[in-house]
Amino acid sequence: MRSYIEYFLNTGNYGITLNTDLFETNVINIALLLVIIFVLIKNFLAEILPSRKKNIIDAIENAETSLSDSNNRYLEAKKQWAQIDIIIHEINDQVETTKQNVLEVKLEQVKEDLPKKFIIAIEVLRNREKKLFNDSIKDISKKALIRVILKLKKQLGKVEQSAIINRKITQLGD
Repeated sequence: MRSYIEYFLNTGNYGITLNTDLFETNVINIALLLVIIFVLIKNFLAEILPSRKKNIIDAIENAETSLSDSNNRYLEAKKQWAQIDIIIHEINDQVETTKQNVLEVKLEQVKEDLPKKFIIAIEVLRNREKKLFNDSIKDISKKALIRVILKLKKQLGKVEQSAIINRKITQLGD
């Protein structure tokens, strides 16, 4: 073992010698380190990069598919919105038409029923007028009869009153 160390430490003209110049040795060390790292990483990266590339491509394809699906759903929803908007306008138009038709039918019914109701109201008023007239005549007749009876009582005696009452009773019986 000693012979190997002496071999490397030997400063003679033959064989490998130890270079004590720090600038030169650092550059060589860095270059050797880079070559070793490049060789080691090259194999490692050569194994990982294809699978990583495939994963990235799959992720991009999935994203594009999702975007395409989302755009399709958006366009479908937009079409449905337009259809719903058209249906709403049609329903509103139908409601307005139906409302106009109902109002026209109601107006026609009112036009037909109004003269009948006026005729009925006039008949009711006439009947009430007749009843009031008859009631007034009855009241007036009753009051006049009472006055006549009172005047007769004052002017006629009891015998004359009995004779008049009997005559009236016999007239009613015939």
